Amino acid sequence: MNELVREIEEDIRRERIDKLWHSFGKMMVGVSIAVILATIGVVIVQDRKFSRETEKTAEMIKGIDRMNIEDYKGAIQIFDGLAKDESSPYYGMAMLRKAQAQIALGAGDDAKKTYGQLAKHDEAFGPIGKVLSYGGIVNAGDVIEAPQKNSALYFTQSEFRAWQLLQNGQKKEAVEAFLAIFMNTGAPGSMHDRMFEVLQHIAPETLTKNTIEPAQPLTKPAAKDATHE
Repeated sequence: MNELVREIEEDIRRERIDKLWHSFGKMMVGVSIAVILATIGVVIVQDRKFSRETEKTAEMIKGIDRMNIEDYKGAIQIFDGLAKDESSPYYGMAMLRKAQAQIALGAGDDAKKTYGQLAKHDEAFGPIGKVLSYGGIVNAGDVIEAPQKNSALYFTQSEFRAWQLLQNGQKKEAVEAFLAIFMNTGAPGSMHDRMFEVLQHIAPETLTKNTIEPAQPLTKPAAKDATHE
């Protein structure tokens, strides 16, 4: 008798499962496929974004190399390409370097125009561009002083100085400057990511567990200007 009851219960359970499958099975399969496709799409987008940022970092370093061998026209062409996208994290730095190359070519008026464009379109590097557009110049070989910690443009000036050190062949000092920005959790997220890319290119040995784990940027950065952006 008990065996018969168990068989009846099993038949009922199977019948219920079959009904559920016919009612929701196809929907569950569809949802699963949609989740898989969405995941694949996100991975592809992230990979493409990473590739683009890696290419931009390589182009920036290539432009610095052109400056080092005094191929200023070649450098301007590279920096022009980087500055075409005003939303690029390299826009401000590319415009500063472009102006520096123009000055090296003796095109001071063109450099002032470049600084002026930078002042209008870039929040981080714009203040530097504004000052330089009024007649200040940054000649090849110059290295600005390390900014004060309480400077409103602390991180921006620090990065600009690091690129100048790299251009002047002071790689050790440049790597230390890039790493200091990367390790500072108060640095803007975009700059933090940019420093990671730069270090991957010029000093990958510095990216260890001891430097990457403590270097995560703040999840809620404070207001710009007040955080030295």
